[in-house]
Amino acid sequence: MSSNPTFNNKTTAEEVATVFKHRIKGKHVVITGANIGLGKETARVLAKEGAIITICCRTVSKGEEAKADILKETADANITVVPLDLSSLKSVKKCAEDYISTGKPIDILINNAGVMACPLTKTADGFETQFGTNHLGHFYFTELLLPVLEKSGTKDEPSRVVNLASVAAVLFAPKTGILFDDINGEKHYNSWERYGQSKLANILYTVELNDRMKKEGKHVIAVSVHPGVISATNLNQHLSFKSTLELLWQVNKPLIPQLLNGSKNIPQGTATSIVCAFDPKIEPGKYYYDCQLGTLYHPLSYDEELALKLTKFSHELIEKAAQ
Repeated sequence: MSSNPTFNNKTTAEEVATVFKHRIKGKHVVITGANIGLGKETARVLAKEGAIITICCRTVSKGEEAKADILKETADANITVVPLDLSSLKSVKKCAEDYISTGKPIDILINNAGVMACPLTKTADGFETQFGTNHLGHFYFTELLLPVLEKSGTKDEPSRVVNLASVAAVLFAPKTGILFDDINGEKHYNSWERYGQSKLANILYTVELNDRMKKEGKHVIAVSVHPGVISATNLNQHLSFKSTLELLWQVNKPLIPQLLNGSKNIPQGTATSIVCAFDPKIEPGKYYYDCQLGTLYHPLSYDEELALKLTKFSHELIEKAAQ
């Protein structure tokens, strides 16, 4: 649930931020991929309400352009731009270490960046790009920053990790969940299946991380988000919105009217992230969309055994890549 039952798929980020402005002001928020699209809108709206923003993006010059745009609206916005290439574990480690060295807290970490339905390619470390970027890069970044998140949270106001997932998890991810025996797509590769798998991984990691923090008595919670069907983002650079809908029609015809009815612009697509970052009544470990608790998700989304297996597997992959 959320604390505001009137929030829905048409609610905008600014409308949510207005409700929680007293909780936003002065908070340190780290956002990946905030140079464009949903991430940029998240940074803009939160900076407007007085949050201290760190934009993490692959191309710093693009991040600086986003910062300049935000400053035009909010002249006193507190924004820092840092380099982060989620497809490189070396870059992820350096970004996390550099942030830790500043001594700044992290009240909210929003893992927003991602790639979608791209051709089969590999990351700098040899991982299939969608799994390596969408899941493994964010997983490693979050794990490295956990000491800061743990220190920043309190019992009354825990720090939060918001992972952007997608309805693609239920539409395209394998029925068995994660293809552990072919994680790099060397035996079989379907771009949408791999995208769905990476988004299911985001949800599963949210479940495992939240459970772990609770068991360890840490003041950190995790929540996952489906922003909505949004055509105007950089995610769909490899395909058109029309081709996306055609594919969805083949996969799940009954779902198309629901998706079209729920299609959003960027301000609406950003709203659920801000709800999950600041609403005091959010249910930790859960999956949200349309600013409310999600009811449509992959059958294995809350499978604790699978979630734990994924976390152990991810740590093993990172350790091997470092050798």
